This record gives sequence, structure tokens and C-alpha cells, in this order.
Amino acid sequence: MKKALIGLALMLGCNTTPKYDTTAAKLQLARCLVDKGAAMYGAEGCGYCNIEKAEFGEAWKILEPYYVECNDDNMARCIAEATLNNRLGYPTWKFKNGKMVRGYSSNFLEVLANESGCDN
Repeated sequence: MKKALIGLALMLGCNTTPKYDTTAAKLQLARCLVDKGAAMYGAEGCGYCNIEKAEFGEAWKILEPYYVECNDDNMARCIAEATLNNRLGYPTWKFKNGKMVRGYSSNFLEVLANESGCDN
């Protein structure tokens, strides 16, 4: 029975390997996010922001110029650009089409790709 379930899972395309698990895939995603006008809003003390930046690895260098540190110098911009339902939260990704991805999830790379249209 166990072998049958494993076989069925393989046939249905269940795959535990994330789509963006290689440096090349992350670089491609980062370039696409820039093309889609992505900006990330975060704060130095935001642990999830730091996780997301680290997860991009080498590709973060492409995205770093589009990162907005929400501190005293940039707070007005953060409030204007990254507030949803009167709430500012981090991390927040915003695209030039107005879509936003807020908060952290373990599959945030896939979520970013999907919401931005970079998964096509």
C-alpha cells in the first residue's frame, strides 16, 4: 500500500523540490521581479525580511537597489507605498501593477513569482 501511494504521488507530479532552489533560478526570478517593478519594504529588525533577503542569496544583489528600509528617513514613503487596510507590515513586496505580497511564508519565492507574473 505504501509503495502504491508513493507511486501515485510521483505520477501526480508531487515534488518536494522547490522551483527556485538553484542560484540560476533565483537570479532569473530576481531579474524578472526588477522588470515587473518590484520593490521590497522592510526594516532592519524584521527577522522575516532578513530571511527573505538571505534566501535570495547572490540574487539579492540584483534586488538590493529596490529595497526600501523603513526607518525615520523613509517612513513616509513606506506608509504611502506599503500600507494595506491602514496597516503597514513587513516584509511587503509591491509591483508596478499595484499588487502586493505581504508577510512571510516558507514558499515566498513561488508566491512572488506567481503574483508578479514571473512564473510564466
